[in-house]
Amino acid sequence: MITFFALSGQKSEYELIKASVSKHAALCTEEKWEYIYVQTLKEAEGFFRKEPVLDFISWDVTLKGAKEALGRIRKGNGTAFLLIVADATVSPLHYLKPGISPDALLLKPIDGYSAETIVREIFEVFMKRMESGEEYSFLVETRGGKQYVPFGQIDCFEAKEKKVFVRTKSRKYGFYDTLDELMERLPDGFLRCHRSYIVNMKRAEKLLLSENFVRMADGVMVPFSRSYKKALKGYWKDE
Repeated sequence: MITFFALSGQKSEYELIKASVSKHAALCTEEKWEYIYVQTLKEAEGFFRKEPVLDFISWDVTLKGAKEALGRIRKGNGTAFLLIVADATVSPLHYLKPGISPDALLLKPIDGYSAETIVREIFEVFMKRMESGEEYSFLVETRGGKQYVPFGQIDCFEAKEKKVFVRTKSRKYGFYDTLDELMERLPDGFLRCHRSYIVNMKRAEKLLLSENFVRMADGVMVPFSRSYKKALKGYWKDE
């Protein structure tokens, strides 16, 4: 599944963008697309507190407070494709800077032609990125299609009921594999901590040694067994 999120103060503008995205999604991919739309910054910030897994973000910086919030949003979604929607009243200095690095820009006023033109150009780049996304994300293939989960949002992998589940703060995705084979493919920072768990130590906040749990930055508790305690302590000390 590919997830598209949009913040736009004008629903009519969002509908123009969505229509073009839907058209090219049907032409270029076989994946199911999920569309999430909010009209206010408050709604957007509430949504992002759940640390969603997103592939595509359309962000209207003309809304009050939206350009100031963009850095925070981008920090937690660095691998998502970012389309900035702006107008002449917003200085490019607000969004053309390190830490934000948008992938595309759509200027208001928006009409069907401008939306179609930029989205067509976007998809040439977006599809290439999706094809090479495994460098930054973990690919889960299910009956519903492909899901790229950014490594930076993964808390752990759990083996349960003959499947493996990759867990983020807000979602979990199941697939068939083994933890032993996974460990051969995962990047640095992922450690085996239990016969049923692999933990992402780059998201760890604290080792609760007396309780045999790793507390993650989002509050998730990942158990570890005695046999892996030394390795976890060694990694924590080195970091």
